[in-house]
Amino acid sequence: MATDVHCTINNCKWWKSGNVCAATEILVTSDDIGADYPDNVDVDQVSMLAQQTGGTPAGSCMHTCCKTFHAEQKM
Repeated sequence: MATDVHCTINNCKWWKSGNVCAATEILVTSDDIGADYPDNVDVDQVSMLAQQTGGTPAGSCMHTCCKTFHAEQKM
């Protein structure tokens, strides 16, 4: 299992210096299933949603989405 998740989306609240994702859990699913979820999913909901959803096939990486993304609020 990967110990580091690299992410270049620097406007996500989980993004940390060095292009590292600091979320404790991440939900990546197919676009078809992701369309049924809110735009972002709180990390404390990831395990439950993953168990409810089960396996979701995708034709390519272009058909996947990260539901853990949460736009950072700029003050």
